[in-house]
Amino acid sequence: MNPARRLTITVLVAGALMSSPNPVAAQREAPSALVVAARAVGQELADIRQLDWRGPVDFQVSDRETIRQYATQSLERQMSPADWIAQSALLSHCGLLPVGADLKDLVVRLYTEQVAGYYDPHRKTFYLADWLPQLLQRAVVAHEVTHALQDQHFDLGAWLGELGPSEDAALARVAVAEGDAMAAMLAFMLAPTGASIEQLPDPADLLTGNSGAIAQAYPAFDQAPEALQRLLLFPYVEGASFVIAALREGGWESVDALYRDPPASTEQILHPDRYWQTRDQPRTPNPPRRAELGRELTDGSWGEFGTGLILAAVLGDSVAANGAAGWDGDRYVLYEKPSGELAYGWTLVWDSPDAAERFANAYAEATAQRFRGSARMTTGAGRFRFEAEQRTLEMTWGGDRVQILENY
Repeated sequence: MNPARRLTITVLVAGALMSSPNPVAAQREAPSALVVAARAVGQELADIRQLDWRGPVDFQVSDRETIRQYATQSLERQMSPADWIAQSALLSHCGLLPVGADLKDLVVRLYTEQVAGYYDPHRKTFYLADWLPQLLQRAVVAHEVTHALQDQHFDLGAWLGELGPSEDAALARVAVAEGDAMAAMLAFMLAPTGASIEQLPDPADLLTGNSGAIAQAYPAFDQAPEALQRLLLFPYVEGASFVIAALREGGWESVDALYRDPPASTEQILHPDRYWQTRDQPRTPNPPRRAELGRELTDGSWGEFGTGLILAAVLGDSVAANGAAGWDGDRYVLYEKPSGELAYGWTLVWDSPDAAERFANAYAEATAQRFRGSARMTTGAGRFRFEAEQRTLEMTWGGDRVQILENY
């Protein structure tokens, strides 16, 4: 399968930043005062991050239209129109995106609104948005020059590209890279106060406390489907929490070690003890493939984070977290039948039979709530069948395994 089809939205945006050798040429030279200030930030950040500069980094500025064009061209290089259709179909089938939503337009608008700067590893150049208030310039430069340091020491683009982007482990890697940049930026901002980053509240709590300001500053993000919001925030928020846990384990040397021995799942990002204390490596079950169903659109793994996201779309956060707890591996596959109907198969394995049954009960409840109206349900020992106008579902579970077949 073409790797470009195997994309989640967050990894897609990260990949666009790290894999485009020929961005549009409308950038312009940064003012000399900004270059001097940016280089000073870069040196201070390198000292904090404890990584030396191995080569120069240029600085330029971009306006909003240039960044929009860059986003569009980067995404078009990675995804064909058919790929966008496949990803839209997957997200809408799983309840994470409204049916008929223009996914590409959503991603470009979110990208253009939120990107205040980006580092291009091919050109060894940092681009800063020209509309950014001066107060925020130092923080954005600190974040992005961390990516330049990552690239110089760990070949960031190649490291992010080692896995198919729809793999849960790929999202975990993005969380390391963005969490590292967030942690370094926070350490840079705290340096004048003498406070330690390890003393900060959890980044998720900081974000929740500023939700009103975020909504006002980023209206496109505020109006986007909640699942896309969470997908885009995950590497920055949960990633920062994970990297701060690494700092507590052994300072920046422990963060460097993450690039040599990366977390294998979003479960490890969400529960750092399952990386640092008792390593909980995910398993890879076989998805329920049936070529006779039609054309395979996409496949991948949701991970604990994605599994919880699917449940939370209907059941709320606390029930979803309980239902996704104990995840140990999964694989899905999405088909388009000759009739145009979608068929979805999903196999999951769990830490225990109790965890498997807990998820099965939550998924059954989510299905019943999502497709209200005229429906028939039958349940039995390890079996749930649901029939409605929009969805036919057969779910079975036993031991530590759950299998879901929708419109099969």
